[in-house]
Amino acid sequence: MKLLDIELYTADLDATRTFYVRRLGLPLLAHSTSHLTVLIGWSRLTFRLVNQPVAPYHLAINVPRGSLEVIMYYFDFDYLDTQAPQKTIADFPHWRARSCYFYESPSTPEQSNLIEFIARTDLNLEDPNLTFSDLFQGVSEIGMATEDVAYTTGLLQRRFGIQQFNKTSPAPDFNALGDDNGLFILSKVGRKWLFSQTPAGLNYCRVRFSNGADSDVRELYSYEVNRMPIGMGDTSLLARV
Repeated sequence: MKLLDIELYTADLDATRTFYVRRLGLPLLAHSTSHLTVLIGWSRLTFRLVNQPVAPYHLAINVPRGSLEVIMYYFDFDYLDTQAPQKTIADFPHWRARSCYFYESPSTPEQSNLIEFIARTDLNLEDPNLTFSDLFQGVSEIGMATEDVAYTTGLLQRRFGIQQFNKTSPAPDFNALGDDNGLFILSKVGRKWLFSQTPAGLNYCRVRFSNGADSDVRELYSYEVNRMPIGMGDTSLLARV
């Protein structure tokens, strides 16, 4: 599965642009006083300015399996401790992956999105011709908070045919659907994102994705996977759930 086009909200467009364009060095595809769009590998990521508080998002970005330490050295972020004090790289043997976590704005983590660089052993992203700007394969995970993980899991499987991630099993408060290229990470509202003090909160997102090599591009709104509208989206879409 590939997450091709993601739209999120932000309450501070200037800070968002500073982080993604200046600090991460991502290509800026479009911008105005109300939005900006950057390119992360095959993923287009758009932030729209809203005049309201926005619950923090969690995003993961795929990087080549042998590049994690190099990327962490190049991007001097305040990486979070993971599985032990001063251990900033987490090992996930069941997922066959290693990753690190950081906030867009470490000075205000309670308002900041939680970002993850993840290197997956089963993805062959090694290429001697890659430049540093090519190291981001794409957004591989988007966190979605839900009041009922089992309900949301069933809805995504029935409506979109998204499969259970074969490296994890459903839990009452957590699940992952998709594959190593793209995952919907489902978290029960209030459950803290891994290695952080940030609780998963209901928020708006729109995702356009392809589910398989020959699949049509599908579109999902976050409020469609809950039992009531969330955010500022078009509530008429609920009739299609």
